[in-house]
Amino acid sequence: MPASKLYVVQQFVKHGRRLMNGQTMQFKTAEEARLRADRDGGRLGNVVGVVAVEQTVDVETGEVLEEPIVLVRHGEVPAEVAGD
Repeated sequence: MPASKLYVVQQFVKHGRRLMNGQTMQFKTAEEARLRADRDGGRLGNVVGVVAVEQTVDVETGEVLEEPIVLVRHGEVPAEVAGD
């Protein structure tokens, strides 16, 4: 079962009172993901929140092998991905 680390930035937007997923981006390194999330977090507007996470996945099945690690978060983020 070959494993791989994924570095993902997830943006969040508001539709009325509901917090919804916005754009999802994948990066090659944790540092690239952190930098993008920090940049997005510094200019929140239509995007009300952003989180960067590291995930370990099985490359053959796509199964998440470990709990995601929150690298950075800004603004409004759902509790299930907040890392608290």
